[in-house]
Amino acid sequence: MSRRVVYLAVSALVLLSLGGCALNIFNFQRREPWRAVAENACMAQRPFRGDDNIVRARSITEQRVCGLEQPLIVAALINGQVQLQPRATIDCPMAVTVEAWLTHAVLPSSMARLGSPVVGIRQMGGYNCRTIMNRPGAELSEHAFGNALDIGAFVLADGRTVSILEDWHRGTPAEQDFLRDVHYSACQYFTTVLGPGYEGHDDHLHLDLARHNEAGTTRYCRPTPVMPPPAMPTFLPLMVDAGGNATPLAYAPGDPAAFSPANAAILPTDIGTLIERLAQ
Repeated sequence: MSRRVVYLAVSALVLLSLGGCALNIFNFQRREPWRAVAENACMAQRPFRGDDNIVRARSITEQRVCGLEQPLIVAALINGQVQLQPRATIDCPMAVTVEAWLTHAVLPSSMARLGSPVVGIRQMGGYNCRTIMNRPGAELSEHAFGNALDIGAFVLADGRTVSILEDWHRGTPAEQDFLRDVHYSACQYFTTVLGPGYEGHDDHLHLDLARHNEAGTTRYCRPTPVMPPPAMPTFLPLMVDAGGNATPLAYAPGDPAAFSPANAAILPTDIGTLIERLAQ
């Protein structure tokens, strides 16, 4: 009987130990120093100062590895023009990069190909303390650091929703071209882009700013992005020169320079104006 008691006690200790390991499965990994450096450098620029749609939250620490030092809760980007549904917790570098991508690639593409601006993103994952693909023993996902965002669909001002799951293969030609645009252009902004055709990503685009090499310059995009044929634009932003002469900007997804001329203003500057132009 005493041996049985000892056996049960040892078994219980083993189970507790395993449970402790389960609760600390990330302890074999360390938090790379570049993450804090990137967060601090981004926040020092105060990119979203005064924007009520982006709120700084308390630091997040989980499992001694996961988390963010300066998390942002993002309800909308581009001064409220594009809503995140639901709101997402991400770090500052991701918020800044997503906003730039939306401004210079996603919105121009939706206008040129679909004739309506994107006003919402249906996101499927921001911060989440987990491994890649939720696989036991795998490396931590960039989601574990708020350095990633999963996008399932884009909501247009005219009420349409363009879904990765429904429209990547079965959407109209314009919808499919738009989704290929956003996939292609995302690889100009993010270091990791995963979409349909890559395991576990048939219903969303995964975007992150992982460092695949020491310099952070290597990009990993799967499947290999293919830019669709140029759009036959229904409407494009206008470039207004000093004399008030307006000309449409050339459509070039993923090329911020095409939408940031040094000596010109880009109009319209907000979604409301875009919609008014469409109604004319």
